[in-house]
Amino acid sequence: MRKLIGQTRDTSLALSLDHLGAPGIYGTLEVVPMFKHPIDSEPLPRPAVHGPRDFEIKAKLARSPSELVLNGAFSPADGASYITAAADHQSFEIEDPYGKLRLDKNSANQLSMVTALVTASSPDEANAIFSSRLSAFIDRISYLASIPIFVELTVVKDVATEAQSIFFVSPPREHVLKDGGETVHIELAPVYALYREAQNSVSPYYRVLCLFKIMEGLLGPLITILNRRAKEAGVNIDTPKARVPDHPDFPQGLRSLVGQPVKTVFDSFMRKQFRDSMAHFNLSGKAPLNVSDLLHWSRFMDVAFVANLCARVLIARHELSLDTFAARAEHTAGSRRVKA
Repeated sequence: MRKLIGQTRDTSLALSLDHLGAPGIYGTLEVVPMFKHPIDSEPLPRPAVHGPRDFEIKAKLARSPSELVLNGAFSPADGASYITAAADHQSFEIEDPYGKLRLDKNSANQLSMVTALVTASSPDEANAIFSSRLSAFIDRISYLASIPIFVELTVVKDVATEAQSIFFVSPPREHVLKDGGETVHIELAPVYALYREAQNSVSPYYRVLCLFKIMEGLLGPLITILNRRAKEAGVNIDTPKARVPDHPDFPQGLRSLVGQPVKTVFDSFMRKQFRDSMAHFNLSGKAPLNVSDLLHWSRFMDVAFVANLCARVLIARHELSLDTFAARAEHTAGSRRVKA
């Protein structure tokens, strides 16, 4: 869904992070230039062009994940990588069946930016083609050199309209620490650790696995242990059924999951379609999952977002159950002491 979030006559525009959607959302920022109408001088965008056309694409490389800077005007000086080039080589060209990829370097002789001209019918299609071509090269180099290679930002420019599409992942938000009132449940220490591990990762595949293990524990062993303790103590916890919550940025293709029991979604959707495909890599003779494929990557981004919502519901429910058990167990013990 498209939404206008700002206009400016300058070369930059200050945006609130809230305009970029919830953390973890894979989105696109479209920058549409306005041109004077030849008759009345009213600012208008150039007419839309449909069908195959040329797109200029550039990607900024990075040595490690960094804070998001939505600046589409980056140059080779802004990127970096562990791939270096001789001082007398300004750039490299890689030829494939679709044409050429150009790799430029920064002042430290590190390859830092990749550009290409791609023919496609939309910015999304152009980005997918470019991503496939680029990953085929950098995946191989990562293996040969045993190094990480990050694509920090990708910008797709429609040559006909000069509109730019900046593809990004919405970043985390700052959190104001409360003055007291927090309870740390020792029983949930492994869960909190897995949750932080998921938040620290830039890989949606790894995030899905971490969040899956959290849900698996909170739908299985951890809740079983708590229920056993409650039964032995003669306490009724009354744990509410956990359901998939709605969210303004809930992926449109997965909205049918909203309101369903988390246990049902966990068993019939996440385990069968996503966890197994990652954990086992190749299932039933099917082609192996290519984690660099943009289609697979974006699908896992959506699933990671939903898995995060579900995991948080289960964690909050278990925290409430632990608090309820502690309070009622203490009350029950007190009652027994009074009777004695």
